[in-house]
Amino acid sequence: MKLLSFGPRDAERAGILVNGMIIDLNTAFPHIPPSLKDILAGGLLGEIAGLDFGGAERIAPGQVRLGPPVTRPDKIICLGRNYLEHIKEGEDEKTVRDVPKAPLLFCKTVNALAGPHDDVIHPAVIEQVDYEVELAAVIGTRCRNVPEEDALDCVAGYTVLHDVSGRDAQFGDGQWFRGKSFDTFCPTGPYLVTRDEVPDAHNLRLTTNVNGELRQDGNTRDMIFKIPYIVSYISQCMTLEAGDLIGTGTPSGVGVFMNPPRLLNVGDVVELDVERIGTITNRIAAAP
Repeated sequence: MKLLSFGPRDAERAGILVNGMIIDLNTAFPHIPPSLKDILAGGLLGEIAGLDFGGAERIAPGQVRLGPPVTRPDKIICLGRNYLEHIKEGEDEKTVRDVPKAPLLFCKTVNALAGPHDDVIHPAVIEQVDYEVELAAVIGTRCRNVPEEDALDCVAGYTVLHDVSGRDAQFGDGQWFRGKSFDTFCPTGPYLVTRDEVPDAHNLRLTTNVNGELRQDGNTRDMIFKIPYIVSYISQCMTLEAGDLIGTGTPSGVGVFMNPPRLLNVGDVVELDVERIGTITNRIAAAP
């Protein structure tokens, strides 16, 4: 299934994509909650898969705004340095001794969420805005201390995550919290693609194009830490809730490590694609 949220910001409703058209799940089936987060928490994915959508009203995707699939997750957790080539590009081509021995975690705050086609606001206080394409796992059920062999059972599906970064804040602060958490710095979408539609999440191509120029071109097979290990590792220190997002890292090709650096400017258009999951497109806009 391809699940989504649509409608005005802060008033999105849960929908499903059927034959290229959106169906409002709560309107068609009033017992289904209008929030995708509540659908996940209620364990309703199996029921939704069995619904008859034959008589449901359809909405063309171009007629409505798509929001982030999960609009108010409790947590957005991301991994740094989870692709070897990305480590090398930022470390003067050092060797594998620089690979983290455990997942390097950081968070993005919920205010950073944006829809898959929303503008990314270039903050007035930041000069170095950068792009990162990521596959994100969406947690489907509350879990804690999950063994690695059972971790995928806690994943509802996947989405595309644009880990926008304010590099001067990220590197200048000495930690990543502020540089990763400006408003609109976490577009996600366009869908939550359920796990049954992704036979192998560790063999998906990821690309980023800036103004039509290919900048990132990687594959999830090159993750250092795989998704079951990541979910298990995080669950050893914090309870994961339905709807939580886990970004799994980005491949090489980010702008800050190019020579010379090629950061994002107002007016740039960034297109990020993860095979089987979808494409999100964000324009860089000036701060109001």
